[in-house]
Amino acid sequence: MNSIEKYFSIFAVVFGCGFIVSLFVFPELRQLKLLLPLSLIGMTINIGLMFVVLRDIYFRQFDDSTTKYIWIATILIFWPSILYYLPRHGFK
Repeated sequence: MNSIEKYFSIFAVVFGCGFIVSLFVFPELRQLKLLLPLSLIGMTINIGLMFVVLRDIYFRQFDDSTTKYIWIATILIFWPSILYYLPRHGFK
C-alpha cells in the first residue's frame, strides 16, 4: 500500500466508527432525510476501502499461495476482518 491508500484506509475506518457513534449520540441523525445521504456517503467510502484492500491482497506476495485466497474470502465474507488485516499486512 502506498501512503495515499494507507491514509484512505484510516479515514474509512475512522468515518465508520464516527458514523456509528454519532447515530447513538445524536438521535436527529436517525431521521431519513439525514440518514440516507450519510449512509450513501459511508457506502461509497467503504466500497473504496474494499477496493483498496482487495487490490492490496491481490498484489501482495504471501508465503503460501492459498493464504491470498483465504484473505480474500475472509474479507468478502466477514467485513470487520479488514480491521485485523490492515495492521497485520496492509500497513507494511
